[in-house]
Parts: sequence; structure tokens; C-alpha cells
Amino acid sequence: MWQRWMIVHKVVLQVVLPVLRLLPYRLSYKLLGVMGRLDLLVVPNQTRLYEDAVTQGGKRLRRDWDVRQVSRSLARQTYRWRTRDRLLDRSNAQVAALFEVSGREGLDEALSRGKGVILLANHFGSHVLIAHWMLRQGYPARWFGERPRNISNFLSRQFAIDDTFGQSGLFLSRRGTRADATATILHAARALNAGMVLMLASDVRSSDSKAAHAEFLGQTMAFSTTWVNLAAMTGASVVPAFCRLDESGTHHLEFLEPFEVPPSARRSDCAGEWVRKALASVEERVRDYPEQSNDYFFWELADASSTPRVLAEAAKRPYK
Repeated sequence: MWQRWMIVHKVVLQVVLPVLRLLPYRLSYKLLGVMGRLDLLVVPNQTRLYEDAVTQGGKRLRRDWDVRQVSRSLARQTYRWRTRDRLLDRSNAQVAALFEVSGREGLDEALSRGKGVILLANHFGSHVLIAHWMLRQGYPARWFGERPRNISNFLSRQFAIDDTFGQSGLFLSRRGTRADATATILHAARALNAGMVLMLASDVRSSDSKAAHAEFLGQTMAFSTTWVNLAAMTGASVVPAFCRLDESGTHHLEFLEPFEVPPSARRSDCAGEWVRKALASVEERVRDYPEQSNDYFFWELADASSTPRVLAEAAKRPYK
């Protein structure tokens, strides 16, 4: 049922976004919240769908949330979350004013080491907005993962740049071959060794036999260890990042303290420790801000997104 409504949301956004782009950003943002609340009023069973999702999430995380309040806040965020960064085709000054940033000093210090930075994102709030801000600020950043769809014109132009460490070689495909996977890992490692920022997610589920199993949101699941292997392989610092959207339209961008992953973490029996550490910080924010958790509360475990097996295997190989 949720998947059907995701399609409906996509169609609705295609109709209204051209108009919303003409309005002041915070007004457009407020209207998207109104649209989410209207879903609960006019769509049969939609209120129950949200309340059931929040109830189950609260049980798994042992949180006694006000189900009614959280489900309505979650609904207000739905269209905002689905819009990603498509309302941010505005001037640099206008976009900068929408972000409240903490921990940037740690990111800059890690980058100054010259070994590259793995910016460890997630599906809490909006990870696409993290990428948008990084590139607006002029960081030498690249996206490592499947190519995101339905993004701003600005981000599309950035992703089209194809220089020495071009973005195209870092987009992943589930149809990729073993050779493609090896080339992608080498491309990523070289970008890090050149002192760049590589943005990838810590909460990508994986069907690979080498994946690390961890309890997350009350469920035991298998997660990709690609980021751990890359950090151990290159010596790049890891900086976890989060982006929370508040009701006023301000985006709270948080960079945590950098840390390093030792070379020994590439062993299968060690990688899981780092995966679980990263997921624990995500869970902490879901507990505190459940209205930012659309992606998590409506995850379908049977349809889990996964890192291609050949990519995970390629990341295990020695880097030269």
C-alpha cells in the first residue's frame, strides 16, 4: 500500500513543483507540509497506515511516543522528504541561509590531512540535502552509490561533471559486472587518495555473504561493509553526517567528530563492529526525531536495497 502511495506522491509533486519553485522557499516548504496533512484527511486508511508504522517503530526502539502527534508530524514531512532538493535551485546566498551547520570544523580538519574523507550519510532526514550543501560550499565531493533521481538542476549539473575524478565512475549499478565493481572501488580509492570527499551511506542493506549483521530498528539485518573497507584501505577519515528538517524550513546539518578505521577492519570479523557503531548513531537520532524517519518506518524488509555482491567483494581486495 505504501509503495502505491509513493507513486501517487511522485505524480502529485510533478504537478505542483513548477508552481512551488516560483514561491519563496519557506512558503513552499510550509505548503508541502499542508499537503502531507491533507493526505491523512482525504485518503482512506492513510491515518491508520502512519499510526501503525509509528506504533511498530516505537515498540522496536522501546520508545513511548505520542503516536498521534508523531504520525501527523511524519505525514507533514512526507512530501518534503520526497521533494529532496528540487526547491533549492536558487542563489548560493538563499540556499546557505536555509542551513544551520554544526561540526564543520571537524570536517575541515579531517580534510586538511590530505588523505580524503568518507562522509558517512544515512536515510535519516535528507541525505540528498547533505550532498547539495557540500557541493554548494565548494567541497571536492563525490557521490558514491546509485545515481539519485528526482533531484535539483544544480545537483544534476554537478553530477554531469566528468574530470579526472569524475562522478560518472562512482555511480553504482545493480547490473554491474565484477570488472565494473573493481573499477568503481579503485576509482573511489583514488579519489580519496587525492584528498577528496566521498559521500556514501552507512545503512545500505546487502545480500552479500560478507555483509555485517547488525540489529537496527529492532530488526537483525545485513549491511554493506563497503565504507569500512574503503576507510581501512585508504586511511581516509570518516565523518558521520545527518540532516534534519524542521517545521520552519531550516535544515539542521550535523557533522560528527572524525574517526579513523584501522587496516584490520577489512577482516570480516572486525568490520561488523564499525557498521554497528555507525548504525547506533542513526538509531539515536531516530529515537529523538521519529518524524524524520519516513524511509525507516516504511522499509519493506523483503525489498531491501542492497549493495551489489560483486562490489562488496571488490572492496575486499588489496588496493594498489
